[in-house]
Amino acid sequence: MKKFIIDADTGSDDAVAILLALQHPDIDVLGITVVSGNVPLKQGVINTLATVEQAEQEIKVYLGADKPLAREYIEIHNLTEFTNHVKSLSSISASAQSVHGVDGMGDIGVIPKSYKHGEKNAVDYIVDTVNQNPNEITLVTLGPLTNIALALQKDSSIAEKIKHCYVMGGTSDGSGNVSAAAEFNIWVDPEAAKIVFDSELQITMVGWDNSYKYAMLKEREISQIRELNSKLGNFSVDIQKVLIDLTKEWYDFYGFDLPDPITMAIALENSIIEESQDCHVIVDTRDGITRGQTIVDYFDVEGKNQNVRVVTKSSNKKFMSLLLDLLR
Repeated sequence: MKKFIIDADTGSDDAVAILLALQHPDIDVLGITVVSGNVPLKQGVINTLATVEQAEQEIKVYLGADKPLAREYIEIHNLTEFTNHVKSLSSISASAQSVHGVDGMGDIGVIPKSYKHGEKNAVDYIVDTVNQNPNEITLVTLGPLTNIALALQKDSSIAEKIKHCYVMGGTSDGSGNVSAAAEFNIWVDPEAAKIVFDSELQITMVGWDNSYKYAMLKEREISQIRELNSKLGNFSVDIQKVLIDLTKEWYDFYGFDLPDPITMAIALENSIIEESQDCHVIVDTRDGITRGQTIVDYFDVEGKNQNVRVVTKSSNKKFMSLLLDLLR
């Protein structure tokens, strides 16, 4: 069994990713740590607990950072307000509740039966568990990298003890889903992302470009999930309600993309990667239009260590096959 720790800011796509790991027969999820991002920390914990309950498993959930390392964090529930906030070039980070719903789970009323979470802090849990299981832990990050940066600051030696780290964040092609340049997770806490990317961690970066190109579900794919007639399949679509409505309003088609699930799928089955390249990745921490941009040095212009395996192409067919298999 492969040992996983999942770090998430659990909204509707994180939840599906978590379910994939929990349902995979070869994965032992040791624990899930939560960070503020899509939703505030406490809501993220509630969503994580509810997701674990859907899978009918008992996995410890740990509270992490409730704000970025060096920035303030606010809730924004309206997409126009969020867009204006980003365009203002404010240094303040904001939630993605305008995309995933105020509760982050499509506002369909998902609540856990129990609100009990692990007593240990997420950062302490990561450091202690990695040290107790050297070279055995695969870390999958689905939100801002605040918890991971804090863990590295507490004990930098864990970078060499983590087997591999899969990061849902950034983009390999320069496209952004928050600004023209930046993906949400990195934009929220670019300082934390820089610490993580500049560390000795072995990283695979699965950017947002993989999601909109290879993990965009439209009517056909959604119907395939519904036809499973399974609790987990229906849950995974139902919680996308706000995102589906937004996609229809803004882009005029019925569907949604799954950035966190395709990252998890790649962590579960590396064969989903069709093309990748080892590169040096620079995180722009400056305030401005390029805040949070992941600059991929494809031609080694900087002459620095090629610290990240950047996924540039994924298999939609293999992703959908795994998604359908694990949500049955």
